[in-house]
Amino acid sequence: MIFRFKYRKIVLFLFCILFIFQQNVWSQENAANPFAKLAMGDTLELDLKSAIVLALDRNPSVKLQRLQPLVTETFVSEQKSEYDPVLTASATRNKSNTQRFLGAQRTPFEFTSERSQYDASLSQNLPTGTNVAANFLESSTISSIYTDQYTGNMNLTITQALLQGMGIGVNLANIRRARLDVDISKAEFKSVAEQAVADVENSYWTLYLTMQEIEIQIQSLQLANRQLQESMERVTVGKLPELELAAVHAEVSTRKEALIDAQSNCEQARLRFIYLVNPDQKNAWNICPFPTDRPFVPADTLDNVDFHVQAGLQYRSDLQQALFKLEKGELDIKQTKNGLLPRLDFFITMGRSAYAESFQSSIPEFNSPYYEVNTGISFEFPVTNLKARAQLQRVRHTQEQLQLSLENMRQLVQLDVRAAYVEVMRARQQIGATITTRELQEKKLEAELEKFRVGKSTNFLVLQAQRELTASQLDEARSMVTYLNSLVELYRMEGTLLERRGIQY
Repeated sequence: MIFRFKYRKIVLFLFCILFIFQQNVWSQENAANPFAKLAMGDTLELDLKSAIVLALDRNPSVKLQRLQPLVTETFVSEQKSEYDPVLTASATRNKSNTQRFLGAQRTPFEFTSERSQYDASLSQNLPTGTNVAANFLESSTISSIYTDQYTGNMNLTITQALLQGMGIGVNLANIRRARLDVDISKAEFKSVAEQAVADVENSYWTLYLTMQEIEIQIQSLQLANRQLQESMERVTVGKLPELELAAVHAEVSTRKEALIDAQSNCEQARLRFIYLVNPDQKNAWNICPFPTDRPFVPADTLDNVDFHVQAGLQYRSDLQQALFKLEKGELDIKQTKNGLLPRLDFFITMGRSAYAESFQSSIPEFNSPYYEVNTGISFEFPVTNLKARAQLQRVRHTQEQLQLSLENMRQLVQLDVRAAYVEVMRARQQIGATITTRELQEKKLEAELEKFRVGKSTNFLVLQAQRELTASQLDEARSMVTYLNSLVELYRMEGTLLERRGIQY
């Protein structure tokens, strides 16, 4: 019996040595990231500022949205073209050879004629509802019977709208609407840029955090392996029952699973970060980005919550877009109300003419005795005018919707800012709390280990203390990143993220 007991102890001791060797091999092969083969490219070291600049320069969403203000600015030029001067010119020449009867003569004679006309005009619409047109006409008639005649005429025509279409406000409404569209597109670009910056910062700190979580899980696995080694030694010398090893083996396996999950999360974070910064490198998906900055508590403290709310009401891009749309609605109402008025235009044409026997002499002068003045008023008004009335009713209802939407958005901005402010305060307080918790868990684990070594504790309590320490270490690492991300979200909610990062857009 004594021999069998000693033999059993020797076998168990050899098994312990083999197991420890296997654990060391696993630690070397598997504790290293098994996903590392997916990132076999160059290491890309980036600080946070460089990552933001790279993303704003190369991110596809930002590049796409950056073009939109340029597109909408073309509509402004298109609307301005309505007031561009228009020059028209024409030249015609007609030549004929016919027979005619003259007086009582019964024999026809041959009649030849040649007519030429040269016409040029310059016209322009003005924002006041005025149209000005200047025209110059030169014509000649040369025939085989009559005396050659050359006629020159120049005139100026002014047409002024007196009701519908009168006034700068109505006529420039389309240009102002196009400019508001430019402002809206710029606000949209700001929103996209802010979201891109926020995504990059969150991704940057998430990548850093997942790397820290891998280190913490490796340390946790090492603690479990040491506890297993110590337990096996105690079983070998008979100070611990063999059944105790099952729980420790299970804990080692559980922590291996946690390490694999952490490594997988890190790979996902790496891919997300590469997508956002979109580095201009060959095989960009294989590079290994390395964040060089470390989480920190910013020196500046939070202002009063009302200050952040007022900033949100002033700088939030979606609120600015709503204000621009409301202003466009006011222009629509003004323009549609003008469409209800009858069309009443006053026009006057003043011209001078000259008659001569050559082109050079037919150019009229301003003091020419031959003149023409034509003046009058034109009136047009649909009897029912149902179309204009329906349009006015529609734009008024639309404007009411926009006003209600703006009021609701103001409430949402205040809710978003205040909620983000509360989250920042909570995250800031959690930093100190998690540090304290981690320090206490370290002391608790040390105490449990000491009690275990003198036989006053169990593997279950030691492993539980290790798990709680690991959880506290993870909470501490996450608390700092959560605080930084919550600050970014607060600045995004109030619309000042780009300004706070010194980014011109």
